[in-house]
Amino acid sequence: MKKRATIIDVAKECGVAQATVARVLNGQTGIRTKESTRTRVFKAAQKVGYQRNAIAANFRLQQTKSVAVSIPDITNPFFPELINGIQEVLIEEGYSMVQLYNDWDANVEKEHFNYMVRTCVDGAIISPTGLKVRFDGLDPIPFILLSNSEKFSMYDTVGNDSRNGMRLALERLYQLGHRRIVLFIGGSMRSGANWRAELFREFHQEKGLSILQESILESDYGVNTTSSFDTARRFMNDFLTKPKLPTAIFSSNDILALATLQVANEKGIKVPESLSIVGMDGIFSGEVSYPPLTTVQKNRRKTGRCAALTLIEKMKSNKDRSTKMQLLSCSLLERGSMGPPSKTN
Repeated sequence: MKKRATIIDVAKECGVAQATVARVLNGQTGIRTKESTRTRVFKAAQKVGYQRNAIAANFRLQQTKSVAVSIPDITNPFFPELINGIQEVLIEEGYSMVQLYNDWDANVEKEHFNYMVRTCVDGAIISPTGLKVRFDGLDPIPFILLSNSEKFSMYDTVGNDSRNGMRLALERLYQLGHRRIVLFIGGSMRSGANWRAELFREFHQEKGLSILQESILESDYGVNTTSSFDTARRFMNDFLTKPKLPTAIFSSNDILALATLQVANEKGIKVPESLSIVGMDGIFSGEVSYPPLTTVQKNRRKTGRCAALTLIEKMKSNKDRSTKMQLLSCSLLERGSMGPPSKTN
């Protein structure tokens, strides 16, 4: 096996002191070095095949130049674009990314926090498994939470304005003439169910509408995307056989909405003529469903970039700073699964 070239090899090749070679190759700027000397060093390093040992250099600086990203569900198509946004910023800033997922298991999540401390990551971006997660074990690692919950107001958070996004969808359904709307919640989430139900009730009260029996449907929570889809299918396979169906169903995420759409198609329920279906998140699968899924679009890449930029700022700051809660706006992406109710409904 060929021996790895060292600074000693570079110094011998170019006839320059090892300390000078080290300053040049490590990018140290405290002592000026002649440009001609720098050129000799770089040419010699290239000739002997020297590559800088970033791990050793970062150890001396007490840095790892790595950031941990923790998510609860690796199967959820919501996360890839968000993680891409995080990675874009980390690469720009010279950081590598360590990706961890816990499958909604709080004990695994806690062990991942311990791993972050043991491996001395420089920072972390965390999508919590629930609202009762404790982060005190992460000290002194700076971290950002991917959340829109006020329960985490004492921490730096980046999330989407899902409340306003849901209201956009409900307002549009009402504008189209829908008065029998059902809310379908559950799936790959453990927070947010309560406020969705509350907002749904408030909306009906504002519009003078009565909440019908079975107006709020709940599937399993905190399960991975595959289980969420299968459970939602079974749930809707029963619900969509009811004699008096709603004219519209708003789902808390696209996975639930796509399961609803699939079952409706199988049962011959015309979408959107007999039933409008709206999801939330804006995942790619909704673009290729039949009909294409109307959804509350979240800018996941922008969310990821925003979280990473906030973390970089936090890691570089030597001063006490106030916590930030950043909410990114959502938009309603209207496609073929939503329309006015038929006059016979």
